[in-house]
Amino acid sequence: MKLIYLTDIHDGLKGMKEVFKKTNPDLYMLSGDIIYKAFFSYDRIIDFCTYQEELDLLAKDGGEDTTPFDYATRVIRFPEKYSEEVMNKSLKYRELFNKASKTMKEKYQLIKKLIENYANAKCILLPGNYDIDLQYTDLYELDIHRKSFIEGSLKFSGYGGAPIVTSGIPEKLAVKFHEYTKYGTTYSEPEDFFKEELPDIAMIHNPAYGFFDKIPGYGNIGSQGIRRYIDDAETKPILVVSGHVHEDQGILKKSNIVFLNPSNFGPVDSVYGFQHGGFFAEIEINNKKVNEVKLHRHLDGKISHLMTVNTEEELKTSFIADDSIITEEEFVRR
Repeated sequence: MKLIYLTDIHDGLKGMKEVFKKTNPDLYMLSGDIIYKAFFSYDRIIDFCTYQEELDLLAKDGGEDTTPFDYATRVIRFPEKYSEEVMNKSLKYRELFNKASKTMKEKYQLIKKLIENYANAKCILLPGNYDIDLQYTDLYELDIHRKSFIEGSLKFSGYGGAPIVTSGIPEKLAVKFHEYTKYGTTYSEPEDFFKEELPDIAMIHNPAYGFFDKIPGYGNIGSQGIRRYIDDAETKPILVVSGHVHEDQGILKKSNIVFLNPSNFGPVDSVYGFQHGGFFAEIEINNKKVNEVKLHRHLDGKISHLMTVNTEEELKTSFIADDSIITEEEFVRR
């Protein structure tokens, strides 16, 4: 079985269309963040982010553990308890929230049409922290968040989202990453989900702790629950694909599990500068064993092959996906 895996697509729909047209896998796996911006206008993005962050601070200052949307709703329902300034911010935020939701749903509708018209195989999708829950969109039938399905002899299971609030995205509609420690008790829905499903292939947006989850200058941010599932499960997956952390990418095989993060497919602005992206992976599986992973890159309308990794033995192959360091055909290995 041949799989094509793209993660962190970030509105890179033109490139995604080219990958569809030029590849012929048995299955496409498209992981969050599928969308990058909730508006087409930068002015609206700035306004929405500003109101969202201000209302979030007002809620926290008032000792309320709630979302900006719920806080704004309370202000509108009980105007006598709040200032005119807070009321105006709440009204404007709710208006922009509705417009953001509408724009994102229209983008998902376009993605559905791209898949129907150009994909040469079945697609499954997973939402990230820049997405809203796909059950509210035209992509709901392709969504694998908290779901499993069988393709051939392989069981696929997915868990999307990440344990952060993403500014500029309608947070009330986002996928919740249910993992936390409270009063000395740890709860992890993704851990419980994967332990129950025991998939051959685990598709996640937020990585497992210690596996392609290190942010420069900050450290590891991955899921402790998913890491416990990987360490403790008697029936382990043969492949774990993730994304979210663009700066920690590569291929690792440990205890017969192949871990893969090809880095972002769509372009993004970050604290490290503009990242063109374009990276995606081609995975070959036979007899419930990952035999080979190929890294490709779509850039300037062309798809270039970057490296082929034989995954028969345990290995760690990482690379620096930085335009100032590499060209399309060159990788600097760490």
